[in-house]
Amino acid sequence: MTRVQLFAFILQTQIGIGVLSFPYDLHKSAGADGWISILLAGGIIQLILLAYVVLCKRFPQQNLYEFTPLIVGKWIGNVLNAIYILHFTFTTCLILLLEMMFVELWILPYSNPWLIIVANCLVCLFMAKENIRIIARYHALISLLIIIMLALMFTSFGNMDYRYLLPVGQKGLHGIIMGMKSSVLSFLGFEVLLVLSSDVRTKGKSLIAPVLWANGLATIFFLIVVLVCFLNFSPEAISFIPQPVPYYLNGISLPFLERVDLLFLSIWLVKVTATFISYIYAASKGMGYLFHRNEHRKAVYYLVPIVCLVGFFWRSEDRIQFVEQISNVESFIILGIPIVLLLLAWLMGKRGEQQA
Repeated sequence: MTRVQLFAFILQTQIGIGVLSFPYDLHKSAGADGWISILLAGGIIQLILLAYVVLCKRFPQQNLYEFTPLIVGKWIGNVLNAIYILHFTFTTCLILLLEMMFVELWILPYSNPWLIIVANCLVCLFMAKENIRIIARYHALISLLIIIMLALMFTSFGNMDYRYLLPVGQKGLHGIIMGMKSSVLSFLGFEVLLVLSSDVRTKGKSLIAPVLWANGLATIFFLIVVLVCFLNFSPEAISFIPQPVPYYLNGISLPFLERVDLLFLSIWLVKVTATFISYIYAASKGMGYLFHRNEHRKAVYYLVPIVCLVGFFWRSEDRIQFVEQISNVESFIILGIPIVLLLLAWLMGKRGEQQA
């Protein structure tokens, strides 16, 4: 995998399921100051990514599942690896549940959800079992869809009102910090770097540029989406619109296109599938390391059906909210573990074999 493909991989994984409801969730936490929270959260994630890159640089030929036991020992290392496998699998289940909820609301309200779940999982199974280079090429290929999504967001300027953002700082520091929490969770996906690092052909160059560019562009994308929604809906109105992005696009009609929202959602589904594939690959990579002699394909064949079964039997709004609450807690733990590993590796002088 090249550095450009790594950039596309991280970018596609970050911009996924949270796009449709992110402005609503952010407004609940930070109000009209949510755009400030996005910028600050993006900056904090850049610092986290720098720590991840430094950690990966110490073990250039090993990924997360391989260098964790080298730092903390076999038993603790395997426990941490199991935690990461559960995180990636758990996040995949949450992505599928949220995707099905949005599809039923906006695209296929009368279709059998079981058939949609099976079709989604078959696509994921077909792609996730492949070599990382093939998956990375797919992610790079669909990167241009981001431009189309942003273009659709800018098809209407008539109702925008900058006064909806005023006064700046109305929620205070506490509101901005709470908005940062929501933003970091929506930006999830960059942690797959820890699983991909050993598969990147750096040719002597650093991983810093592609990962920082990926997160930087994801930050800009979310900032634009949030600003468009905040400028089109008053603070009172957006509080009652759980999915403001498709709601905004549903009110736009072009001379050559009647339903802009359906076009946007069709593209969004492709990108959600990319995120789905990324997390399944990351989880199967860990299962392959623990049980299948680093052969991730065998793990894909039972991980995808497990996720599919969760989609079948866990489909309710209350259950989805419960899963989201768990994700809000465990995600911050997952993001902090590599920083602890970096400190331990530095204090104990642990390093992996250097590339030839």
